[in-house]
Amino acid sequence: MKILISTFGPDSENTLAAMRALPYERLVLVSALGDMDTPGFRKIKESEERTKGSVETVIVDEFDFKDCFRSIVDYARENARSKAKGKDVENAISINISGGPKIMGDAALLAAFHLGLPAYQCDKASVIRFPVIKGVSLKDRFTDSQIAVLKEMGVRDTVDDISSKLGTALTEDTIRKSLRKLRKLGVIRTIASEGKIVVELTEAGIFILETLNRFERD
Repeated sequence: MKILISTFGPDSENTLAAMRALPYERLVLVSALGDMDTPGFRKIKESEERTKGSVETVIVDEFDFKDCFRSIVDYARENARSKAKGKDVENAISINISGGPKIMGDAALLAAFHLGLPAYQCDKASVIRFPVIKGVSLKDRFTDSQIAVLKEMGVRDTVDDISSKLGTALTEDTIRKSLRKLRKLGVIRTIASEGKIVVELTEAGIFILETLNRFERD
């Protein structure tokens, strides 16, 4: 079974965008209790009812990062498998992080990395798929060197800029290797600017860095 887990807030547009863009057979909304009694929630519920579907909910404290993270992880684990024609099969679960508040979205992205599930940021204009490898948690996904490089990146930096910020913490060779790996993962990109090659975070990289920082604080 294909399960779409989407964060949800009073504005339903990004959740509806995910529903249009991503395949699913079961829709699960991660929502604060108060947001279930809103026009946006009713719109989604009516949309599902028209196609003989239904909406499941995972109620969270939208201001509690850990509660959001743990609730999503618990639901995904509990629904990882189901019965189909008498056989135990693995469900295909994907997560849309753009439907609700930022704390909820950051927690959903971390949950996706932790579980090795595909994660998306959907809106009317675009669908961004985040780099996730099945079976590898966020903690294990990046090396200490890669995380150190990420944290020192500005809006646009050259390798020399990053080396200067890190001082003697990492060698230039290690920095270059980390940047090549991060680019391969889709976390950063290289562009030409004023005759120099500079690196900058992609949309996915910005979310990943913010999530790593929030996870450390919490």
